[in-house]
Amino acid sequence: MLFNQPSREAATQSRAPRLSPQAGRLLNAIAVFALISAATAVMMLCPCDSVGMHDHYAISLVALAFLLGGTAAYLLYRHLQPDFGITKFLRAFSAIAIVGVAFYLELSAAMEFVSWLARPR
Repeated sequence: MLFNQPSREAATQSRAPRLSPQAGRLLNAIAVFALISAATAVMMLCPCDSVGMHDHYAISLVALAFLLGGTAAYLLYRHLQPDFGITKFLRAFSAIAIVGVAFYLELSAAMEFVSWLARPR
């Protein structure tokens, strides 16, 4: 023990500033909101009225929105506390449902806003 010197990585990691749990939860919530908003923005760019096997632009945008939503669901899944007594399956289902509902509401609000902007004056 006398000659056991801590490694340089351990010494620098112990001096690194740590985030408080509240700041970590806030950053996680901001990241989930930003990912859902990005997925909504991608879907607003998508010409989804003509989605087909030959429209690669629309398919790639839908896939990108799905990837962003999946990432948001994964972050939300990690955020849900495992000590509530629910299984991993129910946590995953809850995270996907929350992200899906938030995405639907945000997309609906964005479409209503765009239609309000496009109305004749």
